[in-house]
Amino acid sequence: MSNHTAEGETAGSAVNGVQSVDRAVSVLEILALRGEAGVSEVAAQIDVHKSTAFRLLGALEARGLVEQTAERGKYRLGFGIVRLAGAVTGRLDVTQQGRQVCKRLSEQVGETVNIAVLQEHYAVNLYQVRGPGAVGTHNWVGQLTPVHATSSGKILLAHLPAKERADVLAASGLQKLTSRTLTTEAALEKDLAVARERGYAVNPGGTRDRTARRGGPDPHP
Repeated sequence: MSNHTAEGETAGSAVNGVQSVDRAVSVLEILALRGEAGVSEVAAQIDVHKSTAFRLLGALEARGLVEQTAERGKYRLGFGIVRLAGAVTGRLDVTQQGRQVCKRLSEQVGETVNIAVLQEHYAVNLYQVRGPGAVGTHNWVGQLTPVHATSSGKILLAHLPAKERADVLAASGLQKLTSRTLTTEAALEKDLAVARERGYAVNPGGTRDRTARRGGPDPHP
């Protein structure tokens, strides 16, 4: 075998390996956004054959990063994600500095308070304090939420430079999640201008009816 052939095979293996990692991360992002999904749904989302999606899910399941739900064939994020997320969020300054602020705000408003940051075209929740009046027990830490359809995402968008905001919205696709989701840049820009002026964003009918303030935690995403 010539050196050129060996080098070509090595390069090909490296490319395939990177592609597999990219697909695996995409699977995790899909499950984080949807909550749960079947093999066919995952395959369609990442544009691969069902057998490939099945192998990816199997590898992630073996590492505890995903698990099957009670309904066979459906997958959701596993507890292995919590271990990884905890290793990161514990080191983030914004989380450490925001803990006492979140606690005080939660006690004042009686609601759950979250801290979120922008990651690509998602708002990612880093920290949560449940309020005394909270009815549900949902943990939003690590959740990826659409920037255009959550109050935390909107307040983050509102204070981005115009060019960066346009790039984020283009990547997001402005998917219609409910009948009241803003799905055009013109309508969203108008809403963001109001958010900048009053200092907080409201999201009626996006994914939740919630409020978020700039520089402070988001009561709910």
